[in-house]
Amino acid sequence: MSEPSDGDGAEDEPPAGRTAPAAGPAAPEPAPDEPAAPRSGGVPVAAEVPPTRPHSAPGVPAPAGALALAVQPTTFPDDSPLSKTVRSIDHLIGRIEQAFVFGLLALVVTVAAAAALHDRIMSSHMDRWWHYIVRGGTFATAMFAAVFATQQQRHLAMDLVSRRLTPRGRLALGVALELLTIGVAFLLFRSGLHQRPFVGGSEHLDVLGIRIVDTDVVTTISIGAALIALHSVLHIVIAVDYLARGKLPPERARSGH
Repeated sequence: MSEPSDGDGAEDEPPAGRTAPAAGPAAPEPAPDEPAAPRSGGVPVAAEVPPTRPHSAPGVPAPAGALALAVQPTTFPDDSPLSKTVRSIDHLIGRIEQAFVFGLLALVVTVAAAAALHDRIMSSHMDRWWHYIVRGGTFATAMFAAVFATQQQRHLAMDLVSRRLTPRGRLALGVALELLTIGVAFLLFRSGLHQRPFVGGSEHLDVLGIRIVDTDVVTTISIGAALIALHSVLHIVIAVDYLARGKLPPERARSGH
């Protein structure tokens, strides 16, 4: 006779000579049914949207690797003659601005390095070069970099709102943001003009026959604001032209965060 269980919750051991059946692997749960992608001859059908106009649905984030693809499209097949002309003008001005920003940045870095070496070798300090080229050049570089960012349409964005809109809604939102940018640029332009009479003095720096004073550094505020407004106006013309014709320009890939 077998002894009764002692009540401690343990299971009875199997009789001698017999082993407990080994527990096999659990059967995999059936995967939920997923809608099959439409196929044509065994090959998935391509997306209905042309590759040059990858418009995603509202609320759908871009696929992985979107940051690497987030570049401005190089082809605009739906451009009208007006949009093509305006876009070419915008790109030409942007190339000039990009070259100016990189050249100015190289000048600032070169003068800063030369000033550091000069201070170690000589007892004097390159005061005016440091003030007008390094400090003033850094400020001017920041202003014109903002101009170039506006030309590339990377200066102001509302991804939390735009990803929930249709492609036409995103295009209209872009027009509204450009109008807001023009308003801010106008205030910045007036601020630069207002500061001109209150800066400057007798000091100046002559470089290759060019006299640089503090007023010139402050003037970059108004110049940068005017260029920002110019790019915004050109972008509005292109967007309104597309909306009037019922077309959609190519969109940049948007990240999912």
